[in-house]
Amino acid sequence: MKKIALFGLATILLVSMAAIKPKPKPKKTTKTTKTTPKTAAPFVASDKAFDIKWDKTTHDFGTITEGSEVKTTYVLTNIGKEPVIITTHNVECGCTTPEYSKEPIMPGKSANIVVGFNSNGKNGQQNKNVTLTFSSGDKAVLNFTCFVGEKAKVDPMQNNGSAVKLKTKN
Repeated sequence: MKKIALFGLATILLVSMAAIKPKPKPKKTTKTTKTTPKTAAPFVASDKAFDIKWDKTTHDFGTITEGSEVKTTYVLTNIGKEPVIITTHNVECGCTTPEYSKEPIMPGKSANIVVGFNSNGKNGQQNKNVTLTFSSGDKAVLNFTCFVGEKAKVDPMQNNGSAVKLKTKN
């Protein structure tokens, strides 16, 4: 009887092992890539001569402390047929400084426009615009907001109301 039970158990074990098969590996397929000649037309996502796309046109710095300098980057992508050139910019005050390349942005290419803000002398809610003008005559407005909180006040009196004494050499 023991032999029959052992044989049955061994059979069940073998059947169970045969039922658990490893997953077959997927067949490798060769990817065919088309090579484009160097004279191929550049990437164009629009039928327009001038057409751009932004990753964002607004930014919120949140709450910052007066005197802080912050920066954010806006990414411009040329999705038109012609190169894009930023010719001028206009800001609302000297506290806002845009940085960008004067080089043409070719179709399918992107460029970073970095906008900085110096909060020195500013308090409360700030809402600033940077207007970019392109060689096509088109304009784009980039906006940022923040709340400028007061600087931490420094108390000249320390040590329970007594003035700090400085050591001097005699």
